[in-house]
Amino acid sequence: MANTKKLPRQERKAKKRDARRALKEKWAALTRKERQEFVKAEKPLTVWLREREAAKKESGTTPAKS
Repeated sequence: MANTKKLPRQERKAKKRDARRALKEKWAALTRKERQEFVKAEKPLTVWLREREAAKKESGTTPAKS
């Protein structure tokens, strides 16, 4: 989540809500096979997504836009 300590309460809640919605959209965009890979990894979704994107960059392919 974004660092929201210096924002007023309402803005902080809005930023965090937006972050949660974005994460939910990324989860919904995954295929069944990708979701199964995520479950096997036993890591938080954000960590798993970051590692997957890094692996794509290392292999030389362009990452899919999410």
